[in-house]
Amino acid sequence: MARISQDRKASRTARAPQLRYIRTLECDADRLWKLITQPELVSTWLGPTTLSDTQYGGFTIATGAHTQHTGLITTCSPPHYFQLAFHHPPHHPSTVLVDVVPSDHASHLILTHGGLPRDLLPVYDRLWTESLTRLERTAAGGLRALRS
Repeated sequence: MARISQDRKASRTARAPQLRYIRTLECDADRLWKLITQPELVSTWLGPTTLSDTQYGGFTIATGAHTQHTGLITTCSPPHYFQLAFHHPPHHPSTVLVDVVPSDHASHLILTHGGLPRDLLPVYDRLWTESLTRLERTAAGGLRALRS
């Protein structure tokens, strides 16, 4: 069963506000990495996800009935971290950095979403809070399926 602890902070940077979430899941880092990087598994907790440009790391995520986000994977170092340029027109792209930190009996997920316009802070806070709660449920319910 996955256990999750929550730490959420909005802070100001020189550029723009950022959101940071720190979660602890009782699953190993390899399992967590699969949940956050394989499109068919990301679709179970974030929203229907497709890789739109596999050569350059482009992706599309549908986070609601009429809401779609696109972006580009800018850095990836499996199984430790990746960084995305997250597009939300007409605003400038924001940056999402996801770190996976293994420990003895759990894995830690640190998600930082920076460069956000102030008016979108509540929108993304709700998106990440609800999505990370679904990630917890997915990790708790899908451990057996991910082992194979």
